[in-house]
Amino acid sequence: MRPRDRRFNQNLYTILMKFSLLPFAAAAAFVFGLTSVSQATIWTVSNDANRPAQFTNLNDAHDAASSGDTILVTGSSTYYPNLDVYKPLTIIGEGIAGGPTARMSYLYFRRLNNALSSSGSRVYGMAVDYLNIYPYFSGSAAGEEVLEDYIIERCDIYSLTLQAGSGEHIENVTVRNSRITGGLSAYGTSGTSNSSNVIISNNVFSNAYINSSGETNNTWLIQNNLFLNRTSGVFSSSPSELVIENNIFYKAEPTGAVNSIFNNNLTFLCNNGDLPYGSNVGSGNIINENPLLADYPELGGVNHSFDHDYSLLAGSPAEGTGTNSTDIGLGGGNAPVANIPMYPAIPAVTVLDIPVSSVPVGGTLQVNIEAISRN
Repeated sequence: MRPRDRRFNQNLYTILMKFSLLPFAAAAAFVFGLTSVSQATIWTVSNDANRPAQFTNLNDAHDAASSGDTILVTGSSTYYPNLDVYKPLTIIGEGIAGGPTARMSYLYFRRLNNALSSSGSRVYGMAVDYLNIYPYFSGSAAGEEVLEDYIIERCDIYSLTLQAGSGEHIENVTVRNSRITGGLSAYGTSGTSNSSNVIISNNVFSNAYINSSGETNNTWLIQNNLFLNRTSGVFSSSPSELVIENNIFYKAEPTGAVNSIFNNNLTFLCNNGDLPYGSNVGSGNIINENPLLADYPELGGVNHSFDHDYSLLAGSPAEGTGTNSTDIGLGGGNAPVANIPMYPAIPAVTVLDIPVSSVPVGGTLQVNIEAISRN
């Protein structure tokens, strides 16, 4: 073997050995590199020494990234440090269950100045204790403290907060296919939430609440969610002017909202399950009927589990009885699921096979790849 062939063989061996420890981030990046036509850069992060990546720290990856880049975060048994995001990025974690999770305590989406902010960011497959969108920045002029256009999907979140004070505004936020175990809150001023065009769809609220400091002007759509196991009111601090439709309240009290619209929701095993109530209006609600979920304890009182199946059995009163004849609950609407997905909807490499140990200079190297879509 010529020296160059020998070096190639050694390098190939090194590649194969590294692949045996290859983290989700690098594997996914490999698939992205084959399929993406975007000019954005993909960065990889892992705090597990046995699953190496470009960075061990999310903050370093953030600082290296440019607007529009993607950061892939490997799951591990160790929390990642808190992160303030000041540029539009896509952050994709390895998943929220079924294996190593990409978990952190605090994830803040901020505005740096009047020209640069985290607006346009996306988060998928991350487990976050506290996720906060906060448009304040020092030295701002009137109308500059705005953040907009966020998607939070397939995440596991304890507390998600839209925090907009006087003169600040948050708009166009979508939260879907995620699990909320504490609460989702909006804090504003002067009787208004200072947030608009918020879509909360196809999530599980497990003993969790929705809290708004005031009016949302009918721009908050709470649709096709499953509320489980909450003996106090799901809607905290009297949120006003919400649009609430196609949700299942399963032993979770749908109380607390005011001046809101309740259409085509279903309640079961609730102490106060009548809809609408008080100053609220609406129609098509199904009161105190078993939705007949495929796999969930019939008497309720149980928090969310990834082992459950929340799809509807044949004959369920929630079948086709939502708005526009869609199903009520997780299986209807624009992002239907039977349970919260454990992984982000990106390809994952499962097999990489290089059938030869060396090729001549200028030759062709065959690489066989198998992957799953996880859609």
